[in-house]
Amino acid sequence: MLLRARILGLTATAALALGAIAAGTASCYSAGGGQAPPLSSFYFPVALAVSEHGNVLYAANSDFDLQWNGGTLQAYDLHAIRRDVVRTIANPNDPNVPYLTSPTSTNADFDCAHNAPTGRPDDPSRTQPAGWTCAPPVDPSRYFRDAVIIGAFATDLRRVTQRDSSGNAVKDRLFMPVRGDASLTWADIDVDLDAPPPDDLAAARNYPGLSLQCGRTGEGRCDDAHHAGNTGSEPGNTRGVTMPGEPFGLAVSDDATSLVITHQSDTKASLFSTGLAAPSDDPNAQSPSGVTTPSIQFVLDGLPAGGVGIASIPHDPDAYQQCVGSAAPCAAAPRPAFLEASRSSTQISMLRYYDDQAPGLSGGAGATSSLLRPFLINEANFRLGSNAGGTDSRGIVIDPSPRIRCKAAVAPADPAASPPRTAGDVQADLIACARTPSRVFITNRTPSSLVVGTVGESGSSTSTVYNADVLNVSSNLPLPSGPSRLYLAPIVDKNGNYALRVFVVCYDASQILVYDPDAGALEGILRVGRGPFALAFDPFSVEDAALGRHVAADPRQAPDPGVLRYRFAYLASFTDSFLQVLDLDASRTDKSSFETIVFRLGAPTAPKGS
Repeated sequence: MLLRARILGLTATAALALGAIAAGTASCYSAGGGQAPPLSSFYFPVALAVSEHGNVLYAANSDFDLQWNGGTLQAYDLHAIRRDVVRTIANPNDPNVPYLTSPTSTNADFDCAHNAPTGRPDDPSRTQPAGWTCAPPVDPSRYFRDAVIIGAFATDLRRVTQRDSSGNAVKDRLFMPVRGDASLTWADIDVDLDAPPPDDLAAARNYPGLSLQCGRTGEGRCDDAHHAGNTGSEPGNTRGVTMPGEPFGLAVSDDATSLVITHQSDTKASLFSTGLAAPSDDPNAQSPSGVTTPSIQFVLDGLPAGGVGIASIPHDPDAYQQCVGSAAPCAAAPRPAFLEASRSSTQISMLRYYDDQAPGLSGGAGATSSLLRPFLINEANFRLGSNAGGTDSRGIVIDPSPRIRCKAAVAPADPAASPPRTAGDVQADLIACARTPSRVFITNRTPSSLVVGTVGESGSSTSTVYNADVLNVSSNLPLPSGPSRLYLAPIVDKNGNYALRVFVVCYDASQILVYDPDAGALEGILRVGRGPFALAFDPFSVEDAALGRHVAADPRQAPDPGVLRYRFAYLASFTDSFLQVLDLDASRTDKSSFETIVFRLGAPTAPKGS
């Protein structure tokens, strides 16, 4: 248990308190008994997710000090949160916002730009912009809509979507690795509408996405059927295996049918089926196994101990078209692959998925079977040679935007050109663009740095050999202490267009760093509450962000016509159990709130015993 506390960066006092609580228990947690956790407030939040259309915010709370009989999965009205964020930026004393402290008090939380601002923490001689550390705390219960009780020590939260062949969402599912019962806990949610939820609470309960469906018991706990991997007997688990302890990070395959979970104190990785079908026009389509509920499929051993971050490698189908100018076809598209980072090793492991398909289905591993029994292998390992130590890697993200931009710039066929541009020329260019390497970013702590590299080799359109999954590390950038998770997401630039950034969470330093991957430089440092742990963002498409498309206005946020559909990021502060909202819009005339904290959901509350 002390190890877990150190991983999260808790104080020594808090670590000892948690160790005392856990002493004598095999798993550090057992369900049932004790007092139910608070449903409408945050308690050691570890992960966030946003709905398809951005009207619902989901939060996973871990109950890290075992104060309650479980953690929680919550659903909040994000439309209402965004509305009040905009109001607060305009006036931190707005009477329509449910502040936890009266604006007329002398509380320093209200010393914002509209009411005698204080000096900046980094430079007291300069005035704080609106919403920096002075963002007033707001009552989160006013936006709360639903919650279910889950096990203690959740570590991540991922919304996985089943889509049709046109890319439209037809089904949503939430996944959480939970350490307390070594399970992949899951819940179904309806895809939310583009129209916002109603203000009336009774009507809002019927709004798609605000209701969490996990077979809840009478006490409001997700039932046993929604805990995969911990019994060895769930439908679809043909091997009868169970998931090892200490699950941590997860990554989902491109087709959303499989996911892989890392284990932070073991040498294993677990493969699950999501129970969701690959893209189809049939909303009732089943997963390849015919089982529509998640199930564990395989446990891979022999990895470096302490697996933490993991990311799915994006494969572009256009890279595997018939090779232009060659009699031989290109190699078949590779099976799904994942890059896993470890706390104990200098290497990044590349895990390959094999589907072990039944007869008559394509893409098998070479053998036929009457059962669908996919598995993983550790196919390659890549050393982080750019760092002096290289051990203790935490987060990893992969950016396919160079490939997307290249393909978007391919000129169409033009018979009138000189020389004529043919369909074969277009195909050749698309294949070459599809073979453009993706960018890779990894946080490493020996020393604290952002490691930059690429995955996939550049290949000509005529070559029959192409490796999409080779990792090359090129450089690093020094970071403050404690870099952990990182995220690929855009800001809104001064022209109102998407501009991709890498957001680095530095837990120990209580900072969020914003890195511009095109400029290869840090753009900003955001000072945030203690123990920042996880980020989520307003919905965006990677293609829109990669191509720098214009960000549309959000008519749902009337009467302010200048509010954009994409504007905010949401930060879970683990140590003090509250959420913060970051403004990412640099297109407004008043830029004082850009890349600052503009809103707090809940009052910061120090851990007991700290």
